Amino acid sequence: MVKFVKLIMIIAVAAGALSLGACAQKKESMATQSSATTGYSK
Repeated sequence: MVKFVKLIMIIAVAAGALSLGACAQKKESMATQSSATTGYSK
């Protein structure tokens, strides 16, 4: 049971790190390619 809880914790931490990384990449791409993103949104 303890191993299962530890596994869930590890997965949660990994998912959080991945989501943070994705947000950082989105911010970077928006900053560098703002004209491209605005063109797509329109």
